[in-house]
Parts: sequence; C-alpha cells; structure tokens
Amino acid sequence: MLNMFDKILKTIKSNGGTAIVRFAYDNFDGDEDLEPSLDMILKHISQVCPILTNNKDAISYVELGFFGPWGEMHSSEICKPENVSKAIDVMLENTPEEIKIGVRQPKYYVNWLGIDRAKLNENITVKGTPEYRVGLFNDGYLGSHSDLGTFENREIEVEWLEHQALHTLYGGEIVSTRTSSGNEEIDTINTAEYMSKEAFRTHTTYLNSEYDEDVIDAWKDETYNGEDELYKGQTGYLYITNHLGYRFVLRNSDINMSENKKLHINLDIENVGFANLVNNKTVTIVLENADKKYEIKTTIDPTSWNSTETTNVNFDVDLPEDIHEGDWNVYLRISKYGDFTVDNNYQCIRLANDNIWNQTIGANYIGTFTFDNSIPDEPNTPSDSNDPNDSNNTDDSNNVPSNSEDEGFISPDPIPQTGDIQIPIMWIIMFIFIIIELIIFFLITSPIVFEKL
Repeated sequence: MLNMFDKILKTIKSNGGTAIVRFAYDNFDGDEDLEPSLDMILKHISQVCPILTNNKDAISYVELGFFGPWGEMHSSEICKPENVSKAIDVMLENTPEEIKIGVRQPKYYVNWLGIDRAKLNENITVKGTPEYRVGLFNDGYLGSHSDLGTFENREIEVEWLEHQALHTLYGGEIVSTRTSSGNEEIDTINTAEYMSKEAFRTHTTYLNSEYDEDVIDAWKDETYNGEDELYKGQTGYLYITNHLGYRFVLRNSDINMSENKKLHINLDIENVGFANLVNNKTVTIVLENADKKYEIKTTIDPTSWNSTETTNVNFDVDLPEDIHEGDWNVYLRISKYGDFTVDNNYQCIRLANDNIWNQTIGANYIGTFTFDNSIPDEPNTPSDSNDPNDSNNTDDSNNVPSNSEDEGFISPDPIPQTGDIQIPIMWIIMFIFIIIELIIFFLITSPIVFEKL
C-alpha cells in the first residue's frame, strides 16, 4: 500500500496539483483508541517519510495526524503530548526541511519544544531550525472563542501565529458555534466579518470547502462591510475565498535597458492575501519576440513578499548574447522549476492583475522594451483594471492576454499606485479522503492545490 500512496502523490503532481496530507487510524465513525502501539506508530511514520521525501514537490503541508479520530489528535488514550513529541521528531528527522508539519494544538508544539505556553508569543523561530518547520492545523476553527479547545489564550497564541504561520501553512475546518466544555462561554466568532480581520493575523491559507456547510452558507448570505471598497456589497464568502493564502498584485512596473546589455526591472508587488507564499519558487524573466523566447533565472525570493505589505523588487538581468533587435515583451514567471520548455508550467503563480496572464508560458506580462543597441524608448507597462468577481486561479484560467495594447495594456504610463486588483490567488480547498492499508488504515486528507502554496 505504500506503493499506492506514492502513486497517488505522483498522480496529483502529474495533474498540476499539490497535496495537504494527513495520516489517521480511522474507520470514519469517529471511534477512539484505534491506534496501535506507540512503537508501531513511529514505525509507520518512518515508513511513509521516504515517500513524502521523494514527492516533496507535490506536498504543500503535512498535517501530522496519526493520533485520535480522523487524525485530529484528540480523545484517544495514546494521544498524549509526550507521545506526539516523539512522532514530531521522527517526522522531522526523516523528511527534508522543505516539508512543513502541522500539529493540532499549540500544547503539542510547546511540549515538544519545552517552552512556556503562557509565553508562546515570544517564540520567534529561525530558518534552518527544526521548530521553524512546525505549525498548526485547526479543525475547530472559530467554533468557539478557544476554537473548541485549540487555544488556551487566544490572543497570545494568535500573536505567535502572526510570525510562525508566515512560513508554515495554517488552515483547517470552519465549524458551527458550540462549546468545547460546559464552562466555556458561547461566543459566536465564525462570521466572515470576524475571519476577514483575524485571518490576516493567523495567515490562513486553506479551508475545507465542504465543512461546515452551515457556516459556509451563512458566509454566502453575509454582506461584506469591511474596509476594502472593492468588496463593499459583495458576499463575505467571496472576500474570504479571494484572500486565502497569498495574493500578489503588481502595483508598478518600470523596465529600462542600459548600454551594457542589461535590462533593469523595477517592480512594486503588493501581497493583499491573508498569508505568505510558503513553499519555494523559482522566479524567471521571459523575453518574447514573435516565436523567439528566452527564460532568464533570477535570485528573487517571493516567499519574502509579506502579507499586507508592498515589496520593491529591483534587479538587473543580462540580455542573451544572441538577442536580435526589435520590440520584446517581458514576463515575470514564478514557477517551481523555472523552465517553461519542460516543466509544464507546474505551480506557476498568476498575479492578481487583469489581462497580464499568458497561460501558454505560465507568466505575467510586465512590460515591453526595444533592443537596438541603444537606450530604448519609454517602456510599455500593463494596466491594473480589476474585477473582484473574477475567480480565476493561477493555473486554470483561460484568459490568455494578447500582446496587443488593445487588450487592456497601457503605454507608456506605469501601473497606477492606487486601487486593488482582485483575482483570487488562493482558494477554499476540498479535502479528498483516501484509504491506504498498511497493517491498519491510514487516512490521507489530500486537497488538490492549484499551486500556489
């Protein structure tokens, strides 16, 4: 059955997706204490780690699971912090640093790391350390003030997520309002209004699109009345859907050619989404003139384009030695591998601007320059018109812009600095449940991600 798991991940990748994976010993009835011994659990973790490693490019996140009904890490006798800590260690030690791991509650993280939960907000992790890779998943999302016992002190632990969830995914299942114990005061916070504010702090990236239907339907009936003028009068559901994860908007683009055959590019890119891009991508510049194309790699790191911030991306690229004279379209391409000739546009990111996406090469038009062995004229740059109801994703859009200025491009003025372009870059993820037999059942929650993660 391990071969089946490997095949599933490879199939997901071949279809252009990625997966969020969770393991569970489960019969789908929510029964407790179905786990084997701790030694067997740790052995199973060591068995699946090579498959996760070999398919790391197809994995967005691993929700640890292994304990409790549905792998939700509660209720079962064996689901104790000290046992979960051992499972975390085995998973981290046997997978590469690119793979991030989520546990169900902060209590497991603080026990594993040996820190004071009351001071969790002071825990700022550093890239390259094991703790940098560990985040949360939340299947009690907004079901009560504590998220059904997820949080002990919501403010302190959300403050921790403000930092930790910038480089680990955070999401799960929205649930109807209820209490996790008879002593907890009922506090209805599962509204689109509440989430549209707190999700910028927790950096929420994904949600189960099927659960809880009552809450999701309520969001569809709720009118957005927040600060974003583009969404006034739209549904809360649309606002949340369009802001899950990162959402990059090109605010300004200036392109100039110097006398030494270097192309100088100056971009302002705003991330208006709830979260950051978490998994590494390759940023390239594609030059296009008729049927001739070049792709040039850069050292730009888009995971540093923080939520709610505008990043200035200012760099030079060396023009190819054999480039011929003429007008060249310039594209920004953000992909997994950085080679449009062979990578099938895998995990290409579409910016949120209208009319700049070239689906053929999986890249975003950012302007034009003229090469004639002299300083070029003023560059052409794309427009920033927008439609908040456009729900095209990064890799499933049929909107392939022409290279004509008749198709929404403006020349020679740069993109205006005001306004908000809203084409969703993240989405509500639907969980797909797959059963794998390996002595016992593993339940793998495997949302197909039209990458972006």
